[in-house]
Amino acid sequence: MSIFFRLLLAALALFSASALAQSPDAQDTRPPALFYADGGFGLYGNLGKSNPNYNADAGVDLNHNRLFAEFEGGADTANESGGSTGYTYRLHGLLFYRGKSRWSYGGGVHYSEFTAQLYKKHDLWPTLALLYERGPARVNFQYLFPGENTDYHEQGPLVDLRVHLIKGFYYRQRTDVLFYRDALQSPPAHHVGSENTFGVLYVFGKRH
Repeated sequence: MSIFFRLLLAALALFSASALAQSPDAQDTRPPALFYADGGFGLYGNLGKSNPNYNADAGVDLNHNRLFAEFEGGADTANESGGSTGYTYRLHGLLFYRGKSRWSYGGGVHYSEFTAQLYKKHDLWPTLALLYERGPARVNFQYLFPGENTDYHEQGPLVDLRVHLIKGFYYRQRTDVLFYRDALQSPPAHHVGSENTFGVLYVFGKRH
């Protein structure tokens, strides 16, 4: 585990304790926990995976005064490019502090693992995030810093958009752009890849 990652986790822990201490009387009408699930399809660009693929996720949003946390796990069916086997599973955990405006501030970690017949590739990224909420829309802006995979050092921005449709249903779209250096090439070369997912998300217990 990198020194940067350790420092980020320590900062998040101190930040959480400080937020709890400073806002014991914060009023929030949000339920303490909301569970959700989504499904859809995705497209990869220049990341060694086939198109299109199908994906599903499940997660929970936790609220406590001005603190907000999101924990999620998911998987998709992308094969290795030119192959017929493969899948990806991913996990992330994010912690936010709600400001007095529509913005929330935080960060966390992302984990992703791609497994195919010929190889396996995984990474764990520390991330900083901004969350913006207004009306029916919620946008999560993140930056994934270089993680544990020293062969590629993937990093880049990620945008996670949710737009309320009706009752508990939302349109969800995620887009990330990853800049990486392939150290396994001779000579090593720099590349840009992308991932886009489109789907419908359902929040359990939401009445409007």
